[in-house]
Amino acid sequence: MQRRALSRHLPAALALSFALTLLLGLVSACGSADDRTIALPGPAGERSAIVYHPSSAGSGAPLVVVSHGANGSAEEARKSFGWDGLAERYGFVVAYPDALEGRWNAGFCCRKYNSPKVDDVAFLHELRDRLIAEDDVDPRRVFAVGASNGGMLSYAWACSRPGDLAGIGIVAGALTVPCPDPAPLTVVAVHGAQDAVVPVAGGTSVGGPGNNLVYPSIDEALAPFIRAASCSPKPMVQSEPPATVTTWPCANGREVVRDVIDGEDHGWPGSGGDAGTTTDPWDSTGFLWSRLGNVNAPSVS
Repeated sequence: MQRRALSRHLPAALALSFALTLLLGLVSACGSADDRTIALPGPAGERSAIVYHPSSAGSGAPLVVVSHGANGSAEEARKSFGWDGLAERYGFVVAYPDALEGRWNAGFCCRKYNSPKVDDVAFLHELRDRLIAEDDVDPRRVFAVGASNGGMLSYAWACSRPGDLAGIGIVAGALTVPCPDPAPLTVVAVHGAQDAVVPVAGGTSVGGPGNNLVYPSIDEALAPFIRAASCSPKPMVQSEPPATVTTWPCANGREVVRDVIDGEDHGWPGSGGDAGTTTDPWDSTGFLWSRLGNVNAPSVS
């Protein structure tokens, strides 16, 4: 009789087990990372970006848009700069857009094409709006970071679309557009002291896609943002060899930061497998996020 009673309840037990397994599977799927490539139509043709939305990034998470350097790609930036790991740990969405022909139209450097239809700032603005809608990121906490030509584009975005961004992070980049009236925001600029392609003190480029172009200095690039954010005229200077970090405290908790690393030439300091694992000033990814990650600017819409 005991065996017969057990057999009568077995189908019900299997059904319950199946239901629990299905439920757990659905919960797991809902909490899994979203790793996808999206396409955006535009006047110059279809544009694309890789988007990584980790399960740790809930509703209202920050968004970081990472722009590669000249002749690079979204996939290369993703592999080298370590932003996916930070996104998982700190719960934000990261997007890696791709330039047309590998170069951004960021003012006087460094596009290969001559089409007035190519508006890369408009492309990033549309990407921002798309991810606000699809990924429910916080429009008050959108950040642009970029390497070299991608850093130039991040400057151009901040200058051309006031209100889009809460902060920017620039690595080995220069200001290559007019910027008379940017919005107040946090700016962090990392630069190698021995960079000859985009000299930290300004001057003529030697090598790279912008060869023989004359760039402004890092201080000239930061000046309009220091004015816009009502920063203190007396910065704090911290020596952390091989880096010297200069910080201008600004109104409403913002700051402008200059991080110059001795012995570094043109590149992304700290790139590779350990990128983003520290907050040291020679780990560009981790350092940028340590300064940008706490920014929350309610006035940005």
